[in-house]
Amino acid sequence: LSHAALPATVMGHIAMWHPSVYGAEDGYGHELATPLADMGFSQWWFHGKLSSKPSEVLELPAGGSVTVELACNRKFTSMGNTNDGSNNPCPVDTPSMHAGTPLEQKQLRGCALAIAYKSDASSVDKDEFTVFSVNTDCVKDRRTTFQVPKDMPSCSGGKCICAWFWQGQNSADEMYMNGFDCNITSGSSSTKLATPKHTKFCRGDASSCVKGAKIPQYWANDINPIGFDGSYERKPAYNSDWGFTDGAQNDIFV
Repeated sequence: LSHAALPATVMGHIAMWHPSVYGAEDGYGHELATPLADMGFSQWWFHGKLSSKPSEVLELPAGGSVTVELACNRKFTSMGNTNDGSNNPCPVDTPSMHAGTPLEQKQLRGCALAIAYKSDASSVDKDEFTVFSVNTDCVKDRRTTFQVPKDMPSCSGGKCICAWFWQGQNSADEMYMNGFDCNITSGSSSTKLATPKHTKFCRGDASSCVKGAKIPQYWANDINPIGFDGSYERKPAYNSDWGFTDGAQNDIFV
């Protein structure tokens, strides 16, 4: 199947793709990239895919890194059949990255991985997720690497619940979330995560940024705990504007 033959609905947004992701093998390969906006909790939480169980668990090496695939359609990843080997997350549609056309580095809002120390995704509360890694260049590349803090606790029973979060700059008010099963390898038996807090906008005043463990940014739907005021210039982001540093979040522990 050529790029030109793909239906128009595959284009427009970005998702994380891996067999560990809830709903990654459903449908025609674009559903997980649908933006989450003006939805009720059950629709946007885990992208409404809690019942679509993944077939694998993604290993996250404590003190190491993990590379995941981000794309506007499953077909453009190693899970699909039109992957041309490039590192472009959407070869047919640059606007999918919501960072200008052509892409502008300053418009990238970054993305994050978060973890909850539960083994059943349906039991995870929204405030139990803690952001443990950020890539501020996200979503520029299909293959995107995240650093994992070296002090991450081990997962009981060999499984935790994780999620990928993103939002674009040059777009409507919308967020993105894909949940996945994960496991911390070579984890610690003696460390513990601190209770995470919601972030707030703090550009230009680092002293006002929320410090330590942080909850992912939930907004654009039925809740807005981060207090986003609707300003285009203050859109939520996984970067210093909202108190996040690039790489492993090493300040999340008790």
